[in-house]
Amino acid sequence: MKRTLSCSGALALLCLSPMASSVANATGQDELAPLVVTGTRTPTDTFRAPLIIDTLDRHDPTLSTAMRLEDALGSQPGLSVAGQGRRNGQTIGMRGFDRNGVLVRLDGIRQDIDTGHLGNVFVDPGLLREVQIARGALSSLYGSNAMGGVISLDTVGADDLLRAGETRGGRLSLRGATASDELGASLSLFGKANTAHGPVDGLLALGRSESGDIRRAGGHTAPDDANLNSLLAKGSWQLADHHRLFAQWQNYREDARQPGNPQSLEPSDGSLRDRTTTSDNLQLGHRWSPAAATQLDSRLSLSRQNIDEPDAQRTQQRLGVQSDGYHRLEHGWLSQTLAFGAEATTATQRPGKQASGFPRADIDTAALYVDDSLTVGRYLDDGGAGRFELGLGARYDHYRAEDAEGRDSDEGRLSPRLRLSWSPSDTLMFYSGYAEAFRAPTLSELYADQRHFAGFCEGPFFCVPDNYWVPNPDLGPETSKTWESGLAWRVGDWGLRASYFDTRADDFIDTEVDIMAGTTRATNVNRAHLWGFDARLQYRPDGLPFDAFVALAEVSGHDRDSGEALGTLTPLEALAGVDYQLADGDLTLGWRGRFARAYDKGDEPQPGYGLHDLQLAWQFTPAVSTSLSLRNVADKTWYRPDGNLGDGRSLLANLSLQW
Repeated sequence: MKRTLSCSGALALLCLSPMASSVANATGQDELAPLVVTGTRTPTDTFRAPLIIDTLDRHDPTLSTAMRLEDALGSQPGLSVAGQGRRNGQTIGMRGFDRNGVLVRLDGIRQDIDTGHLGNVFVDPGLLREVQIARGALSSLYGSNAMGGVISLDTVGADDLLRAGETRGGRLSLRGATASDELGASLSLFGKANTAHGPVDGLLALGRSESGDIRRAGGHTAPDDANLNSLLAKGSWQLADHHRLFAQWQNYREDARQPGNPQSLEPSDGSLRDRTTTSDNLQLGHRWSPAAATQLDSRLSLSRQNIDEPDAQRTQQRLGVQSDGYHRLEHGWLSQTLAFGAEATTATQRPGKQASGFPRADIDTAALYVDDSLTVGRYLDDGGAGRFELGLGARYDHYRAEDAEGRDSDEGRLSPRLRLSWSPSDTLMFYSGYAEAFRAPTLSELYADQRHFAGFCEGPFFCVPDNYWVPNPDLGPETSKTWESGLAWRVGDWGLRASYFDTRADDFIDTEVDIMAGTTRATNVNRAHLWGFDARLQYRPDGLPFDAFVALAEVSGHDRDSGEALGTLTPLEALAGVDYQLADGDLTLGWRGRFARAYDKGDEPQPGYGLHDLQLAWQFTPAVSTSLSLRNVADKTWYRPDGNLGDGRSLLANLSLQW
């Protein structure tokens, strides 16, 4: 295996570089725009949102030092990242649903290529501005796949990097991780200008990293040899007071030598293969915002993912058009917020060479949704009975799929959502709601008809024949019905959010393998009952230079027919942390504790664990900053809910110079 140079010494020099102390102090970042919450599609205080939302921004060392998706999301309670650390083997599970039941969006573009053990989202974390994790059934807003939640990945723009009074600049970031002997760099150029035809802004970012074998928990090694090239180009033009055009292109290319199944620790046959993964996401859009209470975004997008190996090539391309908006109305005693939208997409799968399980097929989808929130009443302190909010929403999705043999699947699905909240005061809110969600079958599940795996002989008198996929164009969508109730409370230095959910899921799509008949077929078989809770407690004392938090989550469940436990559950998990600010807030030292209770997921006992991370964020000067994160300090052996080894001890670092 090729190994890049050892990172430990390089990172130590990078983080303690004496040039950092030679430049003057202060950050001077512009104020952030109002937060558009993924779970509501409107700008709002997350305290008011009737669901559990976690947000990571680029100033958090968890995100700013991340080299891959696992580094950014792997410590979130109740969220599991499958795989052994390889970028193109990482998939996300949440609230009892696997990769196909959790929708991932990159700058609003759906990421959902279905390629067996390969991942379905490809992004360089160094380009991200923010990550939002919205938990719960959200098909009424986002359609298929949003059964366990939605993860929104948003890339950085010029306004995020320009400081007050600046019109142009550049940023050079050096990053690394010792566990994968990885070193990388990214260069961003950005600016804005007032022209005779209106203000414009733009950003161009280029990234490059090289990595070697990945050290997992307890010193185990996942063989890998990879290099990643990334590009982000985006800009906007305010052509009139209420009209803004925007465009962007995000490109990802990874060349790797790794096992055929990148989610395995080591190749079963000892062989490695070359694999090139490319992803392009382009969009051209228009924003109409005639008032602070009204906005409509319309965009045309093209998404293309290609996975190329010596014996197989898989390409998915999606062309879509969509409009999403919100509008707030005041009727005196009644406030109303409307979120609405429509979209249409056409997606194609094209196999090449001897690709298996990835049929040549197309799928067209169309959707229309509306969500109305009505708020009325006065708080108890004002002589009222409290403020009540009623939310009513629904989305209709229709899809039609067809393969090269003319076999088609035509389905429509309505996803309603109802919620009610009561706030006796400005500091306390109780909510409850009902939502239905669905997941359309993938083209591979509907139409795969190639060879699944080769036959073999276990002795002179017992041989297993070649196994072939059997198409099932009558396969129906997975569906779920969820009740969720919770509360939000904040008084003084304390804040608490908690929710309990109960989900009945039907028609789970399972894969049935008949060894002796030599067939593999996707069928609707399972009915699941999932339940659990999420809780977030935060303490931010006024006037003291520290804050602390605890986040908890647990997902339980079983098959409603057999009573057996399901394989996508998560035990009681906790993330605890304390941050302490020094040097007038320019230096923050932090501790994170990751804990999980032992549990039996049905096939084998899963041991519990307790891990400790240390992190640092230091704004040396207005121009120079660094972030450090030391993960799994004791290098403890631990396992994720899917049985894969967790991350091992690793020092991740980021040093940025901005001018």
